[in-house]
Amino acid sequence: MVNALLASTPGDRSARACRLLAVVAFVASVGLVFIAPAAPARTIQRPDLLRYFTDAGTTGTMVVRHAGRRPRTVVVGARRSHTRFLPSSTFKIPNSLLAIDRGVASGPSQPYPGPNPNFLVDGKPFLPAACEGDLTLATAFGFSCIPIYQRIARQLGRAVYARAVRAMDYGNRRVDGAALDSFWLEGPFAISAHEQVSFLERLRRGALPVSRRAMRDVRSMMVLERAGGVVLRGKTGYVFSTSPNVGWWVGWVASGSESWTFALNLDITRPEHAAARIAIGRAILGELGALPRAMAGAARRGPVG
Repeated sequence: MVNALLASTPGDRSARACRLLAVVAFVASVGLVFIAPAAPARTIQRPDLLRYFTDAGTTGTMVVRHAGRRPRTVVVGARRSHTRFLPSSTFKIPNSLLAIDRGVASGPSQPYPGPNPNFLVDGKPFLPAACEGDLTLATAFGFSCIPIYQRIARQLGRAVYARAVRAMDYGNRRVDGAALDSFWLEGPFAISAHEQVSFLERLRRGALPVSRRAMRDVRSMMVLERAGGVVLRGKTGYVFSTSPNVGWWVGWVASGSESWTFALNLDITRPEHAAARIAIGRAILGELGALPRAMAGAARRGPVG
């Protein structure tokens, strides 16, 4: 139409221009054109925030993806943010999704009556004593009770995991090379902080290849704190089979239409570094405006797993 307009006489051009403007106005009125594209998420490096890891005497990284009016991804420790580590107990998130989706667990209130065995590391109990009593799936999730999830793994089977981690695009997708009930604890299964954030974003948005009910139940199990309209969800992980040990804290903060999905990992070379996972994560989320000051400073001690 534009070429024809240029090649015609002045009178024709005037008439055709009017028709062209009418067509453009109509199409725009029904929302088919002139729709501004969504603003791309920017990546912002924040090496200054590495001081939180340095002050704690450790090395780590944190990736925070902000979805809202000004979408952006903030990276603290860029090189390490792409390094894959064993997911350890952060894998209880997809594990719980699969357990509920496949009917191996009925939901957060699925009972696991005690006594339940503790998990031994170097011959010593690794988990809180609460893991040995009467449990539900929700309490096993919160206290990182490994034997319950090992039981779930044996019920699901390796073929289910192999298909699921491909469909979820979770880490390196390697569920081989270790026992069925410990591949997320021993490897070669591994995931980076960036990959954790991408997976959690899909869970937050309800876009994973499992039932809506499974996603709803797991999101509820992940809630750590609610205050003033802000909801903090998270899960820790403790990799004890590598040297140095590695600690994870992953999750997201929701406040109205804004969300901040995060993944943090750090080297655990001293006992206090386990608690530092959450303290450092909260402090950085506070610096980024994701958490109010009262929540950002709440360095509560979480489960060891």
